[in-house]
Order: sequence, then structure tokens, then C-alpha cells
Amino acid sequence: MAAYANLGIVNEMINETGDDRNSIQPEDRIILIVEDDLRFGKIIMDHAHEHDLKAVMATSYVEVFDFINRYTPIAVTLDVKLPDTSGWKVLDLLKNDLNFRHIPIYLISGEENRSLALRRGARNFLLKPLEHGALSDLFEDVISLIRKPVKEVLIIEDNEIESSQIAKMLQGDNITVEVVDTATMAMEKIAEKNHDCIILDYTLPDISGNELVTEVNKVRKKTTPVIVYSAKDFTKKELQNINRTFNKHLTKGVHSLEYLLEDTIAQLHINFNELAPEKKRIIENIRVKEDILSGKNILIVDDDVRNLFALTTVFERYNINAITAESGKEAISIITDEGNNVDMILMDIMMPEMDGYETTQRIRREHKNSTLPIIAVTAKAMKGDRQKCIEAGASDYITKPLKMDQLLSLMRIWFYK
Repeated sequence: MAAYANLGIVNEMINETGDDRNSIQPEDRIILIVEDDLRFGKIIMDHAHEHDLKAVMATSYVEVFDFINRYTPIAVTLDVKLPDTSGWKVLDLLKNDLNFRHIPIYLISGEENRSLALRRGARNFLLKPLEHGALSDLFEDVISLIRKPVKEVLIIEDNEIESSQIAKMLQGDNITVEVVDTATMAMEKIAEKNHDCIILDYTLPDISGNELVTEVNKVRKKTTPVIVYSAKDFTKKELQNINRTFNKHLTKGVHSLEYLLEDTIAQLHINFNELAPEKKRIIENIRVKEDILSGKNILIVDDDVRNLFALTTVFERYNINAITAESGKEAISIITDEGNNVDMILMDIMMPEMDGYETTQRIRREHKNSTLPIIAVTAKAMKGDRQKCIEAGASDYITKPLKMDQLLSLMRIWFYK
């Protein structure tokens, strides 16, 4: 934990952001502001204070995950343009991590990308320059989320068997369900209360699917997530309309109820660790079954056999094939002999003789592996580390002590690219 502890000490001594990190009490509710523009960050911070929230500001990629672990924020505002990474990647990492994905993320960008932000799991999207009152609306939404421990889901479905199956699956201590079977009734329900999530079938008896999308979008609260759950074979135009307007669409099928559960829990911002055991089991099974890492060959380069053993043990649970090397020289030998069988490298930077920087440079230079993902693993969390790793040829980097969920999420992102 030394790297993170040292980072914390440095940040507390030299706190250029002027945030609340040095005055936080156990009972405080904290919002994390991910923003390198200190002036704009201060504006967000002032709004947080107006709503009796404390604010901590992260100005770099490394700080984001350190601060989330240290301060357990109730929400995150995330600027897309950061000096050392993309906000989109931070969004993907958080939404791929079961420990963090319940945290509502408000994406802020100078370019219009609302539909993409919602599909990737953002709670809302704010376009710079912000309209008057946009930040007040953001914080009112944050407060409304934490004031509702029990979430309300509206199911719009005319098939009684299917609606009862969905209701039975979702209903629980922290979720209540309401069912309607016509568009007319749906509009009345949406108008009279703010639901926390809407699940709708595209084909209803009293309205066309396209009209349904339009009418629901008119009546619902802007931040209310909508999942389209239908057996219909959508045309390209219909799919574009759904993706542009709503958060998610799922096709009904053999295991679709399980996927609907996972997506709904994510949209409701319910902490995975607070779910009933059977719901947790369903979501874990889906993630293992669909995991893009399954069957991948990962070369772990580290001179500490304890680290090799720890990573190999975790990888076995995810059906990941671990290949190990205790030095840079051994890693290059493996790449030379088995280059076509290595899908990714985890490269420890601090190794004797040939360090991770030199090993990475030689792999890129001598073996022409320009597309092979190499994730640098460094024990330091100092400013400029990431840039040094990238200049050496690494695709990305992560700091020790490794948090396995964060590492696995980062690995997945590089295979999705």
C-alpha cells in the first residue's frame, strides 16, 4: 500500500485543487470531480457545497481510482478530456468493475455524445459550455438518488406471463415493480411519478413502436433510464432511433431475463455487494460466461514469484492462461518462441538487469509487435510515470498494489478495442 499512501501524503501536502480532502468526516457524503481545469472544477465544487456535499477533485488517471477507493464517493463528474487519458476509458473501467459500477457518473464534454455516454453506462451527459442551471439539476439528481433506498421500476409489457416473470425476477428488498400493459396507462404512470427505471416492450396493442419511443421520451424525466426489451427483429432505422433515445435494448431469448436483471441493476445504481445472493450469482455467472478474457494467453513478467503466483491463481478462476517470466530476458525469449500465442503482456517496470522499460522497447523494436497490448505495472504513482511507460511502448499502465477488478477491467478494454 506504500505507493498509494505516499500519493495520499503528497496530495494532502500540496493540494492545488483547494478541495475538501483534508476536512472529510466519516459521515460526510462525497462527490468526486474528475477535472484538470481547476477553475471549472471549483465551480462544480461550489455547487456540491450548496447541496451539503463534500468534494474531492482528481486531475489525473491515477488519482481517480485512488480517490474512489479512499473516499467512496456517492457520484462522479467526469470530464472527457483529461491530460493523461480519455474520460471514456475511465467510464468503461468503472462500469466494468462490479465494485464501482453502481456509482452514478455524469459525463461532461465539449462535443455532443449523449447517446454514446448513456449506452456506456453514464447517468447523464452534460455538454460544455453548460446551460444555466445544468449543474443544479445534476446535484438535485444526485440527492434524489441517495434519498431513494428503494428503487421503483415500471414494466410496460402486454404479455402477462412475461411481465410477471420480469417482476418476479426484479422484486426484492430494494426494488418495487409496477406493471402496465398499454401505452395509455404507461403515459399516465410516467407522468404521475418519477420511476428509477423503465422496461418497455416495443410492440404494444395501442401504439406503434416508433410512437411509443417518442411519447415515452417526451413524458419521462430526462435522467430516467429506459431499457427496450423486445422479441422484435428491429430494422436499422428503428435500432438507430432506440440507441439515440434510450439507454439499452435487449432481445428476448433463452437467457435474456438474466441479462435484463444485470442491466436493470446497473441502471438503478444498486451496489452489487448489497444484492440478494441469488441475484449476485446470476450476474457473476453472466460475466464469467461472456468474459472476453476467457481463453486468452497472458504473459506476466515479474521478478517477484509471489506476484506471479497471485496473478496466476486469480487468472485460473477466469479461465485465463497465464505464461510467466521472471526477467525481461526470459520474456523476450518467450515472445520469440511463442509470439503468436501471447495475446497480452503484463510488464513489471521495476526489475533488475533489464527493466520493464527496456524490455518493452526491445519487444516493440526487435519483434515488430506494434499491436500486442502491453500493460505496464509500476510500484510508483508519480506524475509522468504513465507518459514514460507510453513512450517506452506500453499500451497502458496500472499501479501497485494491484486491485484485481481494476486490472481485469483494464485488460478487457484493450481486447474490446
